[in-house]
Amino acid sequence: MVKRSFRAFATKEDLYSVFAQFQKTIKVYYTPAYSDIGAIQFDDITQIETFGINRFGSHIGNNQFLVFHEHQKCVWRQYRYKSEEGLKNRYSSHCDENQEYIDIDLGGVYQSTTLFPTTISTIHYDVEASKELYNSIRKIFRKLSVKTMNGYFICSNAYEIRGDFRFCTLDIQSPIEYDLNVE
Repeated sequence: MVKRSFRAFATKEDLYSVFAQFQKTIKVYYTPAYSDIGAIQFDDITQIETFGINRFGSHIGNNQFLVFHEHQKCVWRQYRYKSEEGLKNRYSSHCDENQEYIDIDLGGVYQSTTLFPTTISTIHYDVEASKELYNSIRKIFRKLSVKTMNGYFICSNAYEIRGDFRFCTLDIQSPIEYDLNVE
């Protein structure tokens, strides 16, 4: 198992440019990593309600999706968990049977003051389909970035607003010293 990942600070406009180009280059579909209603998929990630918005003030777990080639099948597994209301069903597209995908954890703006990075990764880089998806979207991020700092791509709109936003690398509660200082 070969792993690869990268992160990019990108505004909603930056993300729209990246994913519009990606979806034009390769026919893909997206599935949420977790679902309460079963198998879900959609063709255009830019149309989701929370696209480019960070809801929780953290770089992990905001909007997690798996990306597959249009001809690849996504296998879902169901599990039960205990909640305050009792036992509930939940579904996950993170299964051992799925290996031809990349993970996207969409970042974005949090409360109009903070920008969180988008993370693209794969734990199956040695699988040709995953490698193609990963390299394709990384190439687009690289092309649409104006700067790379400490391993983060900085997209053009994010760079333009750098003086007005906190570039948070961890969590909204983390000290400002941990933020990326974009100059």
